Amino acid sequence: MIGAVKSYDPRRGSGIISRDDGRPDVMFYANELENAGLASVASGERVSFDVKTDLALKRSFAVNLTRL
Repeated sequence: MIGAVKSYDPRRGSGIISRDDGRPDVMFYANELENAGLASVASGERVSFDVKTDLALKRSFAVNLTRL
């Protein structure tokens, strides 16, 4: 999937991505930035990602982030 970073708060260690396909926004966590070798991302920055769903929490979040 592709989208744009809507916000990122390094103090909280989480952010939100707005999806290009119009589906609901998805959260991402600081550890996914680290996994991608990124120190930080800025609002409006374009990224590709996969969506993983945690059935126990009933939430989806972005994984495998890549800066475009």
